[in-house]
Amino acid sequence: MVRNLLGRPKERREADAFVVEGVRLIEEALSAGWPFRFVLTGETLSPRGRELVVKLISRHVEVEATTDDLLSSISETETSQGLLAVLALPYTEYQITEPLEFVLIPDSIRDPGNLGTLLRSA
Repeated sequence: MVRNLLGRPKERREADAFVVEGVRLIEEALSAGWPFRFVLTGETLSPRGRELVVKLISRHVEVEATTDDLLSSISETETSQGLLAVLALPYTEYQITEPLEFVLIPDSIRDPGNLGTLLRSA
């Protein structure tokens, strides 16, 4: 499942989930209140990584220990920090409260250059 989420945007949309790797990104997701599906940890973690795992467990996040080799085979980073998390994509509904003269709603933009072109054209 994790490999599919890493490599295929279609899989991420269908699963309503995505993968983040590394201590800093997982710390930021936790502090932002992002919904976690689960976390994979390797055998070798930094003290900061071990502290983060304790925080995740205390917040009832499912944490699964695995081997460094397995985590490296799943990971897209060259040097894994020993942590990989699958996060849920939350649904957000936006309500327009005032009449608008012009609206630009970019949906499923994959290339940042295309978004820039749309914004400049708007």
